[in-house]
Amino acid sequence: MSKVLMRMHRPLVLVSTILATLLAPVAARADYPNKPIRLIIPFPAGGTTDTIARIVGEALGARIGQPVIPENRPGAGGNVGTALVAQAAPDGYTLAMVGNSFTVNPALYRRMPYDTRAVTPVAVVGSVPFVLVTNGASPYKTLHTLIDHARALPDSITYASGGNGTIGHLGAHWFADMAGIRMRHIPYKGGSQAMTDLLGGRVDIFFDTLITSTPFIKTGQVHPLFVTTKARIAEYPHVPTATELGFPELTFSAWVSLVAPASTPLTILKRLNTAINAALASDSVKNRLAANGAKPIGGTLDESQLFFEQEMRRWGAVVKASGAQVD
Repeated sequence: MSKVLMRMHRPLVLVSTILATLLAPVAARADYPNKPIRLIIPFPAGGTTDTIARIVGEALGARIGQPVIPENRPGAGGNVGTALVAQAAPDGYTLAMVGNSFTVNPALYRRMPYDTRAVTPVAVVGSVPFVLVTNGASPYKTLHTLIDHARALPDSITYASGGNGTIGHLGAHWFADMAGIRMRHIPYKGGSQAMTDLLGGRVDIFFDTLITSTPFIKTGQVHPLFVTTKARIAEYPHVPTATELGFPELTFSAWVSLVAPASTPLTILKRLNTAINAALASDSVKNRLAANGAKPIGGTLDESQLFFEQEMRRWGAVVKASGAQVD
């Protein structure tokens, strides 16, 4: 090759190299996903978030053609597992299924291990109502019986929670504030320990999700006082709502959402969002969620972001009013 041709060839090689470098990420996104996806669940196995994550994760994998592998990484109210996703490569291969704690923890913890802006919602996948339960042998068969006792003897009623600052804790504090009563909080290291002590009669009431309370309600080991839905639940037509009992603001649920690192390309986020919504629309997923007391939500990326912002404002105010602090 002549010197003139070599000089002409060098810029072409350089341009080709630059183009290949620039187009590589585009090609990678175009064939996404081409390997298994890691799904971080920031809570122990068997709980509300874990149950919904495994149902939806399996259906998501079937629709995108790659297995979605669940991995429980509990700790610090969900902060440990969520931090892994906040710090992960934004390539769509490390996701997390978070719950209410994602929007509670920024107000609850003085120091967060990650910036919440480093995580973005893909879709809010499902929700489960809360139910206020007593021991099946408890004398408090109605909410007003409980309230009357608490007013006559402040701090005599004990309420369990899965930990300081959990939705069970904040929901019970919120209820007590609206009812004008004082109750004594007994925090545990998790919901299962709280339920164990409720069954043993060592605490009086527990604000739990319907997923984990249902087996005990069915056997009569616990007695439901009210649910936090707008309308009565078909499976429990005899259980009133908080609204019916005079507490319309106590309409909330435990929700679960798929999230990704915030810098994940929009094409990948849209691909995941579309697949999640398709999964949630299927009868098989609807039926599996319903069997666990949950219902699908879904929605667009923008709707999910708006939901997160609203929840952060809502629970931030409740945390502030409760005075709850973890560190």
